[in-house]
Amino acid sequence: MLEETQEVKKTCTTIFLLPGIGLKRMNLLKHGFISSYIDDKNHDIHYKNSVYVLYKPEQIEEFQKFLQSEYRRTPLLIDDYDYPGGYVVTVYKFPDEFMKEYNLFLEGKYSKFSKKYIDLFPVRVEVFDPKAGVTKEKFSLQYHIFERTSAIRRYWEDRLGFKEGELPEDLEYWSIPEKDKETLDINAL
Repeated sequence: MLEETQEVKKTCTTIFLLPGIGLKRMNLLKHGFISSYIDDKNHDIHYKNSVYVLYKPEQIEEFQKFLQSEYRRTPLLIDDYDYPGGYVVTVYKFPDEFMKEYNLFLEGKYSKFSKKYIDLFPVRVEVFDPKAGVTKEKFSLQYHIFERTSAIRRYWEDRLGFKEGELPEDLEYWSIPEKDKETLDINAL
């Protein structure tokens, strides 16, 4: 489990590319998952069309078992390496069948993803409501973004100071990935 002080960073890579390589963020948290990226500034090898997944595992033996199972599960896992301070990075080649989505991701055109790719994401997720002290089921963030729902449009209108209905319905309602924010810099953690 992550240390309470360790912040899980939701990069665009984490939000939109993890399912494409067969991973779910919630399943990775028990292995010390921090975030995922499209490159690593400090690594000698820069893999194209890949996803770099950063962990800080507390249970190294358990993480090693997970890593071995990942190598057995998928040929997409092409590298793993360590950084000082207990950090581990795994690198997955993005699948050829979803390379169109990878490129659309880089352009911020999330609503243009194929149905087959969108089907990898949950439509609904369980979210804990601390005020009520219960877990509620809600539409996932990705669902709102892919479908360009009125709820996400209203969210951005409120946040940006527009009146309801002023933003065009055909906009993308999530930002284009910024290379700096989507590139791991272990020295900036």
